[in-house]
Amino acid sequence: MLRRYTDLMNTRHLPKLCILLLVILWGCATRQPVTDSKSTLIAIPAAANPKAAEHAAFAQAYAEDSQKGRAALFLLENLPLADRLSMTEAELRENLEYAFLARQTMPWEIPWDIFLHYVLPHRASQEPFQPHRAVLFRELAPLCTKAGSMEEALAIVGKWCAQKAEYRPTSRRDLGVNSILEAGYGRCEETNILFLAAARAVGLPVRQAMVPWWQQADGNHAWVEAWTPDGWQFLESGTEFSALNQTWFAAQAPRMPKVAAHAFGHPSDSAVYRTGPGFALLDNTEGYALATKVRLRVTGEESEPVPGLDVIFSMYSMGGLRPVTKAVTNGDGEAMVTLGPGIFFVSCAADDALAWTMLDTRDLETTYVNLQATDPRPLPASLEFSYPGPAVDTFNATLSPELKRIREERARRWEPLLRDLSGPMRERLLLAGERTAQWLRLLHQPAGPSTPWIEPLIKGLDDKDLLQAEPETLTSDIALAVQAREAAAKGGLSYDDELFERFVLSPRIHLEPWSPWRAQLWTWLENFADQPLEKKIRLVQARISTLQTLPPALFGPPLTPSQVHAGGFCASDKDKGVLATAALRTMGVAARYQPDFGGVEYFDGKAWQFLEIEPRPKADGTLRILGGTNLQPLRDFGVARLEDGYVMALDDLPWQEGPSGPTCAMQPGEYLLLTPERTDNGTTVRIQLFKVKATKSTYVRLTPKP
Repeated sequence: MLRRYTDLMNTRHLPKLCILLLVILWGCATRQPVTDSKSTLIAIPAAANPKAAEHAAFAQAYAEDSQKGRAALFLLENLPLADRLSMTEAELRENLEYAFLARQTMPWEIPWDIFLHYVLPHRASQEPFQPHRAVLFRELAPLCTKAGSMEEALAIVGKWCAQKAEYRPTSRRDLGVNSILEAGYGRCEETNILFLAAARAVGLPVRQAMVPWWQQADGNHAWVEAWTPDGWQFLESGTEFSALNQTWFAAQAPRMPKVAAHAFGHPSDSAVYRTGPGFALLDNTEGYALATKVRLRVTGEESEPVPGLDVIFSMYSMGGLRPVTKAVTNGDGEAMVTLGPGIFFVSCAADDALAWTMLDTRDLETTYVNLQATDPRPLPASLEFSYPGPAVDTFNATLSPELKRIREERARRWEPLLRDLSGPMRERLLLAGERTAQWLRLLHQPAGPSTPWIEPLIKGLDDKDLLQAEPETLTSDIALAVQAREAAAKGGLSYDDELFERFVLSPRIHLEPWSPWRAQLWTWLENFADQPLEKKIRLVQARISTLQTLPPALFGPPLTPSQVHAGGFCASDKDKGVLATAALRTMGVAARYQPDFGGVEYFDGKAWQFLEIEPRPKADGTLRILGGTNLQPLRDFGVARLEDGYVMALDDLPWQEGPSGPTCAMQPGEYLLLTPERTDNGTTVRIQLFKVKATKSTYVRLTPKP
């Protein structure tokens, strides 16, 4: 009997990979200051945007030549797609008006460009937007107006946020500000989201910064940078602090391979190194580590320069060679990047393989890299990575007795009301924060046709769904799922209850925000629920083929299935797979999205079949990992393939635990197995090439440690 790797499937311990790939591998590379440009804005026809008229009214509410008029235009030009499709005129006006109220009333002066990019914006990352600025201003303005300096005001905001939400590992999609407050917890990026919203509400300029991957450990980290008259300084959200630049991660700063700060819009700043729709990335590596300027040249046949080529700089973390940045060669085949100290794997595409080299940046101000794009090299049996030690001075924050008491009381708040629930259900609802009462009401409502499916549905939600879903709507959602299952049976498709619970009833698909997509898509699909499966598949394929994917942006969440269907646009190609999965489930077809396979799998009554979004074969091969006990993917090993000029880690494979070790369905093709061995100052990564064949099982044994 196979058992799924529950923690991995819920992605509770994965960093936020979707945002990392955007940070590292997309955007217009540049080393010059960039101003806003129509070519880097998201544009969709007004007919595809239900909020187009409201946005026009928002822009017309202010004189064009006034500061508010310029601010309104700035917001509209840089809105990410999800906000463009959902934010109302009232929400935009509240955000703008309260930003200016803070600018006018708080006792510090902020330069206009800093205000525009780091105070006015309504979001920090990929969280679903929730109106928050007015509430936070009312809470924090009376406290901060008495501060003697911006540093003191930041500490006041930090204490307030630490009392409202503590750090806790969660799944990798973001919560909105109000949901974080309801939860009382969040991972580092979510405590950042709360802090940035709170600080901006009182006119304090702040931005998020991040190290894409740690060298010395698995994972990554994001924190807050605050602008002061003395320049940008850093702090840790989710905890109390009395001074800036004193955080637990300060000791690891010398090991940071890259530090990227995020800006809404395109500030005129020489640190900007990449831009895209509505965002800019600023290189702040030199503010944390001994940085090296890397000058790169790529040549082809007869040493001719190769322009427009992506060159990826990677290091090991979490079972893969993880990109920390990329460079794009200019007309002379040259580029430049800034890196922290360490050893990096540098690669670019060379036909269907890689041209690559190892780069050591330790103790160097400048270094040079030459790659020949016509000279692919096979990967060796192992790669050696190394990095400097931590800083001598460390800082250990300790909770104040008051903060410890507040957090303990919050943790116990709902326990007395959950004692009569089963253990698993009690553990689930402890994640619901202030939403617990609504879930209890759902569980204790009078028995009805939906009652047998309520607990299975709740168990199929992730931690963020418990904080975003509207429990009172779920009985009708269950009724639609049951109705679709019965209609599908009339069309000749049947399956057992386990498949129904996991792949029809479950509202969770991938990383999209919670939405009542089943009810929203039902009006489109109701008449197809009792049709033969083949007709449903053709319907979904036809709809997916018409969707247009816009250039990806750093800010804003993935779209919901109904947003994709209604507008006909995608924020990324993954939105297509999510819509296809939602549409099939709405019609009673068991379906699951497989991002690493480039498509959707659906159950035809006998076996899983493949509906491709990208040109990929069916995952009818099987990979079995041998050579250890209690092996965990992305911790003890990782699987990757060569793609787009680098070693692409596969993070969403459907691993299951079998009698002899981890087992996974795989598409036919060539892959790499990566196994790490860490020491105090380096990592050896052993690499095994293997091939998966269609309908066959492939056994790969981990290379034993020497």
